Amino acid sequence: MLHDSLFLVSEPCITLLDRLCRRLRLLTAGLLLVGSFDVSVPATQAGESSDAKLLLQFERQMAQAWVQRDVQILQQILADDYTLSGTGDSLLDKNEYVAEVNNPEFRTTSATIEDVRIRVYGDAAVATGRATYQGWSKTHELYVRRFRFTDIFIRRDRTWRCVATHASALATE
Repeated sequence: MLHDSLFLVSEPCITLLDRLCRRLRLLTAGLLLVGSFDVSVPATQAGESSDAKLLLQFERQMAQAWVQRDVQILQQILADDYTLSGTGDSLLDKNEYVAEVNNPEFRTTSATIEDVRIRVYGDAAVATGRATYQGWSKTHELYVRRFRFTDIFIRRDRTWRCVATHASALATE
């Protein structure tokens, strides 16, 4: 009879043990769940950092091309099959886009880009950011255009080219 009394546990102790066991099971399940995800930061491949720096430089050069009316820099960076889409229904090809740089109806006097993020995926890259272009037009006088942009770059024959841009207008500040 003595050995039966060793296994007697009071009701409050059972409740406490039961709660501790449930918490332990939840903790274990949580740790297993977290462990099943790859939370490590991928190692930067050799050249990725230099690619991102080059593409950031391209972004800055494309913005300044509007201020300097530098058609040549846009001809170099944009792919022959480049397409621009925006908030309207029209698509511009490379020639139409580049022609707008020299449009006598307006003049861009300032072009800044901010919050630029560049992600490189082998021979493809995505650049996103925010831009503010200021200037004047013959019909509307002074203007400020703010927009978010996404540029898609492809590396062909070891040379990066912008193949597509999408720009979405933002409200002026």
